[in-house]
Amino acid sequence: MKIMKTWMLFLCALSVVAQRSTLNAPRYSPPMTHEISLAGNFGEPRPNHFHGGLDLRTEGEEGKRVMSIGDGYVSRLTVGLFGFGNAVYVTHPEGYTSVYCHLQRFSPRLERMLKRWQYEHEQREADIRLSPSDYPVSQGQLVAFSGNTGHSFGPHLHLEIHDTRTWDMLDPLEFLGAYVNDSVPPEIHGIKAYPQEGRGIYNEQEHTAWGQVGFAVYADDYMQNSHNHYGIRLTQLLVDGREVFRADVNGIPYSMNRMVNSWGDYDFFFHHSRWWLKMYIEPGNVLPILKADEQRGIINFAEERDYHLEVILTDYFGNQTRKAFVVRGEKSLSTLNAPRSPIHAHPSTLHPQRSNFINSPGMQLVVPYGFVGVDTPLDMSVDNSDGLSPVYSFYEHSCPLFYDAELSIAARSQVDDPSKLFIGHDYGQLVSLGGTYKDGWVTTRVRDLGGSFQLLYDDEPPVIEPRSTDASSLLRFDIHDELSGIKSYKGYVDGQFVLFKAMTQSLTVNKTGTTPIACRLSNTPIKKKGVVRHLKLIVTDNCDNQQTYETSITY
Repeated sequence: MKIMKTWMLFLCALSVVAQRSTLNAPRYSPPMTHEISLAGNFGEPRPNHFHGGLDLRTEGEEGKRVMSIGDGYVSRLTVGLFGFGNAVYVTHPEGYTSVYCHLQRFSPRLERMLKRWQYEHEQREADIRLSPSDYPVSQGQLVAFSGNTGHSFGPHLHLEIHDTRTWDMLDPLEFLGAYVNDSVPPEIHGIKAYPQEGRGIYNEQEHTAWGQVGFAVYADDYMQNSHNHYGIRLTQLLVDGREVFRADVNGIPYSMNRMVNSWGDYDFFFHHSRWWLKMYIEPGNVLPILKADEQRGIINFAEERDYHLEVILTDYFGNQTRKAFVVRGEKSLSTLNAPRSPIHAHPSTLHPQRSNFINSPGMQLVVPYGFVGVDTPLDMSVDNSDGLSPVYSFYEHSCPLFYDAELSIAARSQVDDPSKLFIGHDYGQLVSLGGTYKDGWVTTRVRDLGGSFQLLYDDEPPVIEPRSTDASSLLRFDIHDELSGIKSYKGYVDGQFVLFKAMTQSLTVNKTGTTPIACRLSNTPIKKKGVVRHLKLIVTDNCDNQQTYETSITY
């Protein structure tokens, strides 16, 4: 009877979303045995990315059994990559790959495979690719235990499902919606007008407009028995009964993640931590989840009459909210719309539909076609204070790009070893962007134009501070590097590699600051014999400067 009830729920869920779904989704099973409760849903807008999966509650605990949602094989294990902490990938024959993240540990056999790889490669961070015959799994088979590793702020399981061929991010509710209860509709908190600069005007008090105006919505979805708020699956804007914009959040190309900053009002979010999602499409935004009419969803108020607008929000389960409002076209407003200087007249403006070359003595920034959503005027400044280069600033606060641009900075003077040069990005904390040296210039990739950039030189080794060398309990050290940041660390006992781990949630190797690391010898291949042994710890920074600490221990 229980199986029949679950199957009927599954059929009902499929029928609700049939009109919007582009998938012929297979029937997968939940990855955990307890009732599914969501802490976060797919596609929620975040700075620089969409939330790529479902966050499943684990009842506030770590160590819950995590099972494969379908038949397939474990195709990849990662440790310390992408903020996922420990993650396992399962490739399914239907053309999808499920990813289970923030894990405490893998299944026993996978743990053995991981440790063998780590010791063979002498590194903790791992990216292990497996063949179909290495670790086949059946639906419901144990693959891991839930945890709180990586960029996680509490125990939970982050589950993603991708198209294996394209790696597009898919809404896991397409596959698991039958096991989630939701009868609560989305809620609209506000609707905001965005008159297009120099082409439209909007009177907020009178709700009158003239010329070209776009609109955005601030909204959240909800579920019963939860205080969390969630992203909206389907957003529609109608004008006089005609759909001019639609956003269906499913099938997001992984490479277009940062275009979320163009769909949302990133500047407003940066200052107020609230997303206004535009119901129109900026010229440089090519996200396929956004559809609009020939005006890209921007409404042209060109007649003196009432325009009837309606915003419709629908979640995956068909729960819907509608908000209708009227905007009056008023030609008299055009006299209030004083002409402004064309944005393209600004000497340093990034244009979405052409390549951009921003030059200054000793610096060149190349931002290719399609890297920004709209014309973006820069606020460039150059500080010529002492240093290997001037300090360059491009924008007063965060200015993320869709893809990485190319920044080159020339050295003012010769240095002993050009390989020790790197470009530093200071945005509240110094970060090494690395760089390649050629003919007096260092070139690197940049993803955000906020903060300042300058050429720096690092020929100083990292610092190692011992905290405990008691081999019977825990070997502990603090490591830090004040310039280029830590790249790697390796420990050896009597010449044999032993695995040290960062004691923080994750180690960001290109940032300055102190990282505590530790090793419990009882978890290594070293056998306890009560004899004096030689311990060596080697720490390398991002300019390949090394520091070595050596001591004797008894184990």
